Amino acid sequence: MTSDDGDVLARVAKENDFFGSVLHEDRFDDWSLAKNLGELLIRTEPDSEIMGHALLVRACRHLRDSQRALVELEQCRVRIANRELKPWEAGLFLPFLAEEEKLLSKGH
Repeated sequence: MTSDDGDVLARVAKENDFFGSVLHEDRFDDWSLAKNLGELLIRTEPDSEIMGHALLVRACRHLRDSQRALVELEQCRVRIANRELKPWEAGLFLPFLAEEEKLLSKGH
């Protein structure tokens, strides 16, 4: 882990309900921070990480990088297809991905 990674984690830790704001409410003041955390998670768990890709989908959409958001959406789908989701993961990620797919399709 780099000092930049430590800075990202420290900034996320200071946020009140970071994951709820980003994933459930789709409201956050610093989408670059969400993007940075997503990239950090993917670097640490490249083969199985869904959360990092999900954060990138939402952050990239808000940062107006719909091409990257679509790529990350597909990465989420690939990872979901390659393993059995725990009930909490299915309850979080499946509606999230459906919502993002709908929002991203409106932009195209």
